[in-house]
Amino acid sequence: MRERKIDTLVVRWYERQEKSPGIVPRWLAAAGEHLPEAMPRRFGATEPLRGRLDRDGEAGFREQHAAADQLFFLAGTPPVHHGALATTRSRIYGPTAVHSLHAELEPDDERVRRFALALTHPAMAYVSASVAGGEVLDGGTLYGPAERPAEPYLAPLGDWLGLPPQPPVWCWFGPAYARLVQRRISGTPVAGGLLYTGGPWVDERLHARLPEVDPARKAAPRMPRGLRRSTLQLLMARSGSAFSNGGSTGGR
Repeated sequence: MRERKIDTLVVRWYERQEKSPGIVPRWLAAAGEHLPEAMPRRFGATEPLRGRLDRDGEAGFREQHAAADQLFFLAGTPPVHHGALATTRSRIYGPTAVHSLHAELEPDDERVRRFALALTHPAMAYVSASVAGGEVLDGGTLYGPAERPAEPYLAPLGDWLGLPPQPPVWCWFGPAYARLVQRRISGTPVAGGLLYTGGPWVDERLHARLPEVDPARKAAPRMPRGLRRSTLQLLMARSGSAFSNGGSTGGR
């Protein structure tokens, strides 16, 4: 298959990991009901993806995801080219888990929207759909970076930064955010939250301050609790990392 550039719909789910049900049964159930192409045809923690649903079954998918350290990747059936699921094994990151899907579909495709909403639950904070333009598809594998990036990634190292300054194509606000945005936006109540498809965007106090250089200043002034580590926890994590690196260097 020849290499070609494509535009992909990027869907991301942000949720409080400790309060969320397992992603694997949710993903498989939602894909089976709404978007069969999102079933994990191939999967694994590293490329090349060596797990195969036709050989290892759903049990193999669950077992390999449970053994992965940070992210677990999957390839669906075109037009679903790529997915990534957070894992629960790592404890060095913040409280927000992120899952994603890249599909060569139109933003208003109802199958994707139904699939996205089927994964939501009360501890889901935010789901967004945006378009990444000019990604490279080569032999069934999707490569970035995109020439025209999708919505910025909003939870580096598991710490939520806040909502994007510019609205995505569409998004869903979980219950905690719905209470903060419902007076400012036009949204449709669905799946326990608010579905936004256009119009005025949220209050600036909810925006992530992405241009800030200091990571501690990137977080929005206002957000629901429990989505990021406290300043003290972040400082302790950095100190522990610096101590560990210093100890390794000194031991050489």
